Parts: sequence; C-alpha cells; structure tokens
Amino acid sequence: MINKDKIIIFMFLIVILIVSGACTSLRSPAPKPVPEAVETPSQEVPVPEVVQPIPGVAALDVNKYKNEPTITVWIADKGYVDRMLLEKYLEGVLAKEVHTDWPIEALAAQAITSRTLTLHAIEAGTIMRLHRADVSTAKEELQAYAPELVNDNVREAVRRTRGEVLTYAGGLVNAIYSSCNGQIAATKEESFPEEIPNLTPYFQPVTDQCFQYAPMKEQSWMVKISGSEVAAAVGYSGNPGDIKILEKGPSGRILYIGAGDNKIYGADFRKKVGYDRLKSTLITEMNYDGQSFIFKGMGWGNGVGLCQWGAYTFAQQGVKAEDIVKTYYVGTEVTKLWE
Repeated sequence: MINKDKIIIFMFLIVILIVSGACTSLRSPAPKPVPEAVETPSQEVPVPEVVQPIPGVAALDVNKYKNEPTITVWIADKGYVDRMLLEKYLEGVLAKEVHTDWPIEALAAQAITSRTLTLHAIEAGTIMRLHRADVSTAKEELQAYAPELVNDNVREAVRRTRGEVLTYAGGLVNAIYSSCNGQIAATKEESFPEEIPNLTPYFQPVTDQCFQYAPMKEQSWMVKISGSEVAAAVGYSGNPGDIKILEKGPSGRILYIGAGDNKIYGADFRKKVGYDRLKSTLITEMNYDGQSFIFKGMGWGNGVGLCQWGAYTFAQQGVKAEDIVKTYYVGTEVTKLWE
C-alpha cells in the first residue's frame, strides 16, 4: 500500500513538471537587453509657453519662398558653380550627411534640419561672400554633398518634408547639427561662443538616448596629447600640469580651459588640437602624467541642435520627423514654405 502511494505521488510530480515545462515554453522570449549607455546628466528642458522674437533676428519673409527656389551651388571638389532646385540639392546633402538606409523619419528629420540650415546660409550670405554662390558642398563650410549616393529612401524623406523649415518666433533657425551629442546637447556658448552673434534660445541641453545605436567610437573615446601641445594651444608657457578645465557649461562641456591668466574657450581648444582628435568638448576625464594629457570624452561633433544618432533612435521608437526636430530645437515650429 505504501509503495502504491509512493507511485501515485511520483506520477503526480511528473505530471506537474510536464505541465510546468509546457507553460514555460509558451511564454514570450525574454526581451533583448538594451545596450549599456554611459550616463549623462538628467536635465528636463522646459518649452516656453510664449516664445519671444530674438533681438537682431528678422522675421522670415515667407512670401519670398512661396515657390521652391533655384540655388547656386559651389561644387568644392571641382571648383565651379552649378545651378539646381533646392530640393534636388538637399537630396545630395542627405545622401552624404546620414546613412541612406536609415528609417524614413530619421532621414526626414535631417531633411527639415538641412533645408533650414541651407536657407539660413542663403539669407546670411556667408557662402555668397566666399564663392559667389548660395551654398557650398565643402562640409567645413556648410554641408557635405554626394548626389551619386541618393536612393529612394532619401528622395522619399525630402519629398515627405518638402518646403518644411524650422522657425522660432517667426525667425529662421540656425539649424546646426552633429553626429552624436554624447546624450546631451550643447548650448551655443559651449560650441560656438563667438561665431554666432545672436542669441539662440532654441539650443538647450536636451537629453536623448543616442548611445542605443551610435557606434562605440562615437559614444566614448580617449586621446593622448602632449603637454607641450596642450600648453601651446592655450597659450601657456609654464608647467603644463597647471592647465585645468576652468569652467564647464550647462551640458558639461568645457567652457574654458587654461592656467593662470591664460584661458581659451573649450571650442577653440578643440579646433586648435584637431576636431578628429578631440572628438568633442564633452570631457569626462583630463589627467596629466608628467608628459602628456589623457582626455576621455563622449560624443562626436559640436553637439549643437539635431543629434543624428539621436534622431535615428527616436525614429526607431516611432517618433515623427517634425516632433524629432522640435525636441532638439526647443520652442521652434515647423513652417511649410512651398508646396
């Protein structure tokens, strides 16, 4: 009798194990872990209820752009001026500035941004003074350009946002952008303290999750620069070990670096040592070993405005292009100029 009871209990346990295993097999697979991201300051940026016109920034004359303009383009690598419709030029910009296989909404966000920056350059006349043309294909002068890389994704993104630009209180936005902002955007004072003469209230330390997809080399990096070179860059003739980060801006980027009475903007320091060496001014560590400085930092680029990898992340989350750009340029509106 006892053996019979043991057999019944044993069979009962087997049935429980079988049912439990079946239930386990029916469960949804565990979610894939989110890629580890370096923490950035948590900073909520409020959108003003009423935006005020920026002193010195004229309201955009929308009547001037009722129809798509034909623009002159300085083809930098060949040294001549071409003429084309603005939207056609924009296709070549997108094809070079971002990956052509990205989600349409990320490409569309870039299209709105690049279209705005293009018109801003035309209105300011910066390229006209350099090359007697509206825009330039030299990246260091305005935006990169590669019409041979244009595909259907790019054409659709440009078509979908046709004529759309960003405005702030009626004025055209200076829509600067960068590759990876280190998960927190820069202010004008941190990246363009002297180059931009007007106030830019739309550049705020907006946070995002760009590290979810950005390449590791853009997320965090390290560079070794000799003490003598750092000293020369800041104009200091004393012991290089005296050189420190003197002040950081709202996003944590270097605002001033130097020693004694010698100091320069972090943005100028990056320019002097090389943009591709000091990938950003969002420095997390700066140490001197007696010979060289070791800089550790995050992000790649000036960090201002649209973050391209952040836009990619937002697009993957289902956010529309117009909402993406309004996130990065605080207080702005998307204005459609031509049909």
